[in-house]
Amino acid sequence: MNFAGRWFTSFGNMTLQQDGECVNGTYGRVGTENVIGGALSAGRLTFSYEEPFEKGTGWFRLRRHGSFAGEYLAEGSPGPRLWQGWRDFDGLWDTPLGRLRLVQEATRVHGCSEHDAPTSLEGRIEGGRLKFALKGPTLSGCGSLELDAAGLAVNGEWHEAGKPVRALGGQRVLPRQALTWLVVLEAHWQRALDDSEYAFGHMLHELFARVPRTLVRHRFYHDEASLLHWCRQLIFLPEPAILLITGHGEANGLTVNGKIIALHTVIDGLRLADSVQLLHFSSCLVGQDTGQALRAAPFPISGYVTSVDWAQSALTEFVYLDMMLEKGLRPANAAEQLLRLVSFAGTEEIPGSPYRPAGFCFFAPVG
Repeated sequence: MNFAGRWFTSFGNMTLQQDGECVNGTYGRVGTENVIGGALSAGRLTFSYEEPFEKGTGWFRLRRHGSFAGEYLAEGSPGPRLWQGWRDFDGLWDTPLGRLRLVQEATRVHGCSEHDAPTSLEGRIEGGRLKFALKGPTLSGCGSLELDAAGLAVNGEWHEAGKPVRALGGQRVLPRQALTWLVVLEAHWQRALDDSEYAFGHMLHELFARVPRTLVRHRFYHDEASLLHWCRQLIFLPEPAILLITGHGEANGLTVNGKIIALHTVIDGLRLADSVQLLHFSSCLVGQDTGQALRAAPFPISGYVTSVDWAQSALTEFVYLDMMLEKGLRPANAAEQLLRLVSFAGTEEIPGSPYRPAGFCFFAPVG
């Protein structure tokens, strides 16, 4: 477990030196240099940090060679906040080939392009230079890239079959500070013209449009391909995101027009999305997870084990999402508090209540 090197993080550039189990360094936006230091223990770097007007503690965990995830807790703060970082070629890059998601594992680099959904990138680092191939229905070719001295830009060349070699450059995409996305993907509830007009995403947009530094996006899906298309867009978001998928559910997946969309298919489509902080299924029965897909996800997932009432789930999720988006709780803390604050969200019957227990459930990520 090696954290040494230059990182590009949620709070600016960070340079770490590692001596055995001890790690020390500095971080900050341009013109600032804050102190951070700690030690490796139980698969994590546990640290303390100090800024001119703030200090606190936290932890980082390597997702892979080129990326870490973690949290920090400032003194006097009610709860921890997210802190992520990337190094070398790992991360998001804006290029003429579209926004590229690169994932670095030692000398291997793989990823995809925003412009062409089925396109895959595969490459190797040789002598500090990334040599790669892109393969897709409308975009295919090979190229090479080198990092600039600051690690914020790449330069190289690109070659498509039958076309001359041309220069290729790109800029690293870094997260905007303290910004969070709420992405709502919703199946159409209506089946006929005389069905009433309503959409849960519209309600959520109105509720959270007032929250500073929260961006709400609402999109509809009508089959597996359209759902995976929108899920895949989260791969190219640099800021943290909460993804809510709403529609009819079964114990083994989502149902659209009589067809099942398996849960593992949705999760697999999000594996490269470092931005996802929570996937919540606002759907009946999905929490039963008969295929064990939710328990193997790399990010937290929540849902319901019952055929939950539509309005009941909406009321539950107003509180659940508000705790994360406005009150700043991390998903696990919000899930824990939800069952204390909203009695009908749990599994116990409430005498005289018009609502049956919703059976809310939360699955922590693997690792």
